Amino acid sequence: MGRVKHFFPYRPREGQKEFMDLISQDIGKGAVCLNASTGFGKTPAILAALLPRVRKHKIIWTVRTGNETDRPIEELKIINDKLGKKFFGLSYRGKKDMCLLARDVRLEGEMNYQDVSFLCESRRNGCDYYRGLGSLDVEDFIDNPKLYSEILDLCRERSVCPYFTQRELLPYADVVSLSYNYIIHEGMSWSVRRLVPFEASFLVVDEAHNLQSACGNLNSDRITLGTLTYALREIQSFDTFEARRVENFINRLRDEFYRVIKEVAGEDMEFNPKEFLNGLLRKIGANMAVLRDVLGAMNSYGVRVRRSQLDEGKNPRSSLFHLSNFWLAALENIDVKGVAFIASRERENLVLEMWDMRAAEILKNKWQGFHGCVFCSGTLNPVQAFAETIGLGKYSGESFHSPFDNSKITAYITKGLTTKGEELSEKMAKSYVDGIEGFIETVDANIAIFTSSYRIQNNLLAAGMREMVEGKGRVFFVEVEGMSGDSSREVLDGFKDAARGEKWGVLCAPCTGRFAEGADFPGRELEGIFLVGIPFDRMSIKTKLYLKYYENLYGKNKGTYYAYVVPALRRASQSLGRALRSKQDKGIFVLGDERYSENRFQQLLPDFIRENLQTVEAPILGSVFKNKSSKHN
Repeated sequence: MGRVKHFFPYRPREGQKEFMDLISQDIGKGAVCLNASTGFGKTPAILAALLPRVRKHKIIWTVRTGNETDRPIEELKIINDKLGKKFFGLSYRGKKDMCLLARDVRLEGEMNYQDVSFLCESRRNGCDYYRGLGSLDVEDFIDNPKLYSEILDLCRERSVCPYFTQRELLPYADVVSLSYNYIIHEGMSWSVRRLVPFEASFLVVDEAHNLQSACGNLNSDRITLGTLTYALREIQSFDTFEARRVENFINRLRDEFYRVIKEVAGEDMEFNPKEFLNGLLRKIGANMAVLRDVLGAMNSYGVRVRRSQLDEGKNPRSSLFHLSNFWLAALENIDVKGVAFIASRERENLVLEMWDMRAAEILKNKWQGFHGCVFCSGTLNPVQAFAETIGLGKYSGESFHSPFDNSKITAYITKGLTTKGEELSEKMAKSYVDGIEGFIETVDANIAIFTSSYRIQNNLLAAGMREMVEGKGRVFFVEVEGMSGDSSREVLDGFKDAARGEKWGVLCAPCTGRFAEGADFPGRELEGIFLVGIPFDRMSIKTKLYLKYYENLYGKNKGTYYAYVVPALRRASQSLGRALRSKQDKGIFVLGDERYSENRFQQLLPDFIRENLQTVEAPILGSVFKNKSSKHN
């Protein structure tokens, strides 16, 4: 363990010494990929392995969302306090979280990152907080590690801009914690890279299994028929020849949208933007140069709309601006392999989506820019699949056993239950509800029903699941598709509170939703999980294009495995992991689909499930649960 032990603030548990030694030995040889479940203690262990080298190499710790940036800084504080160290670090947030001006102006509606950035750019010269940077004393901030909220409070006291203050602090930091976007998005990474040189830094990617989707989301966009409708209203407020030219183009574009709506036979279809635009240009007697000119003008008017919105106390958003950016990006990607265009019909509305599938191609050059990289997650297996799909070349990988107590874990695979097929029959939905009923009668704590999709969830609700749950004296909570952040927080808080109330809670949510990954449910907040089906992607045009792209990259069998099987079992594994957060936790798990008994699926499940699996016939689920209930009550 060498010097590492002088930086680890706890007594090492099983596997942690080997975990830290592996990082110390391999970090200079290539990327290090580590699979270890929640509760293993990955964060302090990784810090302890890398901190001995911070005199030469900073640590850039990346997470999926801004809310997760505090964790490594909290552990850094503990290392300082317990071991007498003097490291400085900060959790770095974007303008949306760090702009005091945005909080002061109280614009109509909730502002997103782009809105706040535009506000900052437009009002910076007159911003008292920005001008206050002239009196900034860095020494006030670097006495110990700072969470973003602590930086925000200190800056509020001093009337100084928090966003630009944290940028002033970056060169002093030994550890910087921020979201993936600051690494994988070229424009955002530039703003950090010039203050924290990547080539002299160690990169840690936490919950690294999210990298592919994060990369795809950054480089994708969508517009709807509504985007055109609102863009028309905006351009009609301008009375110039150029504005009328833009208006005419949008009108013709809208006509073509209505034509495409009629062509979408099912829910979606592959869309050919080159063919679409060439057809439109022929009709209006123009060429690509004219199109670019019109889109440039549209973009300029969109900027003017945003400024006007800001002056009126509204969010600086513009459909003109969005519409022009979508088509300008489409022109850049029109012949790029790995960028798909999809048209989908939602009643009488049309959605056009540009979807970037090129995670490995985009990401592979990112990792080479760092002195060393550590990728970690509780669902990184199989490591080879992970490494290939994010573009890693040379790497070492290891999977560490979960720290949970097998005597407190029971897991079942059900025979006779499956969601396989295009539709879930009424009979099968009723069988699931019957099985869940026996499960509810067994577990004297909060439980969750994680379904493979919203469609399956709706089938269970139609089969009377809510009525059954409430009839058992439980409080029923449901994650509804498209629910707002505030509504989801209300559901989450209500479910957690039920663990301390008079009636236990039952949460029904899809494996692809908000609560199946990232939410923590310690103790009796969640002790039982029933998976309904395997959360494969629906075989839509989008899924078929993704499979085709991966099969071209890796071959048919491996491509299907990487693009379809592995992501589904990672979702299932993430859902199962919600109930176990520490060695003291206990859980009872039902894998409600007989396909989980197949080795190709079972080998991708967490070790705490594989090592405790039993197979049971669905009709006798209830009696089996009752016989085992003493272990979980």
